[in-house]
Amino acid sequence: MAKQDSLIELLQQLGFTQYEAQCYLGLLRQHPLNGSQLSTVSGVPRSMVYQTLDRLEAKEAVVRISSEPGEPQQYEPVAPRLVIARLSAQFQATCEQAEAALSALGEPPASEIVLNIVGADEILRRAAMLVRHARLRLGLMGGSQELAALEPELRAAVARGVVPRLVSIGPAPQVDGQIITFLGENVSAPTRFLIVIADAAPLLMATFAPDTQATAVLTENPLLARLLSAFLNTEYYLVRAANRHPALVGQILEEVLEPEDRERYASIVRFFQRRARSAQPEADEKESTT
Repeated sequence: MAKQDSLIELLQQLGFTQYEAQCYLGLLRQHPLNGSQLSTVSGVPRSMVYQTLDRLEAKEAVVRISSEPGEPQQYEPVAPRLVIARLSAQFQATCEQAEAALSALGEPPASEIVLNIVGADEILRRAAMLVRHARLRLGLMGGSQELAALEPELRAAVARGVVPRLVSIGPAPQVDGQIITFLGENVSAPTRFLIVIADAAPLLMATFAPDTQATAVLTENPLLARLLSAFLNTEYYLVRAANRHPALVGQILEEVLEPEDRERYASIVRFFQRRARSAQPEADEKESTT
């Protein structure tokens, strides 16, 4: 019963009424059913079943199926993934319409609000939202695990004309754009990080530590966005130079490292040395022609 109540609550958050949720869950568990049978299975009063089914049909959550002449009309549930996909698209379209209508009222003042986010799933959901809302450019830097989770949104962004500049620590997602890959170890390992900057702002900065919950901040602060964009661009060109000239970059790094930083950067120096000794260049760079 607790699971049933939880599922009903979830469906209500998606716009279902109590009776609609009960009928849909009842049909998922047993189908096809006519109204009388569904009333028994779902607990929805018989007097309310058919009008509830009409509303579910309008929501494209149930379909009528052919019945023998004289037999009561039977119903089948639409697969949950199709129902959720339709609701998601509908909600996204409504959000975009609302954003356009509200933006037309005038430019809001620059936001200084910093939103703290906890949990990897929520962080990636917010990061995906930033990618979806980018109109011209995207800047991203992070570990391959997090960037791979954003690949569908990145592909969609490229398809609508957005140019991503991406620095991947590890194998990069298969998307077009200004993509550079660093196959060495992240200085902050084993903690991973993620930076996402959509156009000039907003931006998201996240850390994924192995022993604590992932945390992030989301802000539209323009100064912070410019600083992080400059950092990301510097990393992009440093990694690009290191990939092409590992021996030279490794030598320069060894010469300029302060004593207190040598241990921290030792794994990167060793990586450059291995790259310099390698006879086969690695396919670690893909540059946009746009």
